[in-house]
Amino acid sequence: MSIKTVVTLTDTTGDQVAARVAVDLSKLTDAYLIGVVPNYETSYYLCTAGPMPPDYEQRLQEQSAELLNKSLEGFAKHFDGSGVEGETRTTNITLGGTFDELMHLGRLSDVTVIRQDDPAKPEPMRSAMIEAMVFDTGVATLIVPHAYEKAFAPKNIAVAWDGSGPASNAAHASMSMLQAADTVSVVMITPHDEPRHSELTDIRKYFERHGVNIHLEVMSNVSGSVSEALLSTVDRLNADMLVMGGYGHSRLAQYLFGGATRKVLHDMKIPVLMTH
Repeated sequence: MSIKTVVTLTDTTGDQVAARVAVDLSKLTDAYLIGVVPNYETSYYLCTAGPMPPDYEQRLQEQSAELLNKSLEGFAKHFDGSGVEGETRTTNITLGGTFDELMHLGRLSDVTVIRQDDPAKPEPMRSAMIEAMVFDTGVATLIVPHAYEKAFAPKNIAVAWDGSGPASNAAHASMSMLQAADTVSVVMITPHDEPRHSELTDIRKYFERHGVNIHLEVMSNVSGSVSEALLSTVDRLNADMLVMGGYGHSRLAQYLFGGATRKVLHDMKIPVLMTH
């Protein structure tokens, strides 16, 4: 699928890693870029336990405005002068919010980009936003490691494949990037028997019909953690991007990542393109 619109959530701290990668991706695909700048309303920070100083809310409002301006400036540092066509949107976010505007823009994009949360510089509700973007937009989400320093130009891509719907959706969503890559490795990790020869042939022919020659990396009868086996394989292949399906289950109105997906997102060293 061609990429024509990219949406990225900006950060309030750090070097705006996701914005930088979103600009790189938009350059590579000639896509329109929308930077969504979160405005964390003061009600997010207000605490109801005990009396507050009279100027407390005013200080919070000033702090919120300062974070908003820093986020705008950080995005502009990468966007201005890049030659990429695009815009910024400011969205208000409150405690327990549903990120309606972010979801609206995400569903009208081809790829959303967001930074992995940084334990040293955490962003409010970042995990919930990542989960919502992966599970509730219907489009691919590119999650960028918080310490990622390279320019984003994936040439050695690993595709995690288990034959499921999410894995298929992720492969479809990344196809234009796979076609532009130098090397594509389809990684199959099975806890039981080896895949049938006909299954491997079908996988190879599918990608070939899209102009992608793949290297098949098959590991069967894997004991222990599938996520650790996947990350170890991706590292051995020296991949610069991982494509995979996102797995989770719903509990009431909230989505929770499955264990393998959570492990990959916690330990990732390269950008992960994920969809459900």
